[in-house]
Amino acid sequence: MNTTVSAVMEPLIRRKVFATEEEAVRSLLRQYILQQIDALQRELACFERKHGMRFEQFAKYLHERSILLEKGELSSEQRLALSRAIMQEEDDWLDWKVTQEMLEGWLGFRQEVIG
Repeated sequence: MNTTVSAVMEPLIRRKVFATEEEAVRSLLRQYILQQIDALQRELACFERKHGMRFEQFAKYLHERSILLEKGELSSEQRLALSRAIMQEEDDWLDWKVTQEMLEGWLGFRQEVIG
């Protein structure tokens, strides 16, 4: 290990928290990965609660609302209100999608590192 990592890990090894530097790094990395996964899963659950559906359903719902807006069968006020709502929902859709992709990345990393 490099000197910086060794210096940081030394107190943990000296106090017998970990037997070796490698064990310390693996354990701390494992914990960090699991924390990232947990945080992203909680964030996804918040989106599901907020919208009352899973991401795939929300994407379909948003698409249907966009079609409704394009049809032009709404009054000016309805079009404006729907347009604003869709813009806010699209922001959620993008954040939701990014969160899902990040989770997939961390899950892949977990598989690679932890097994």
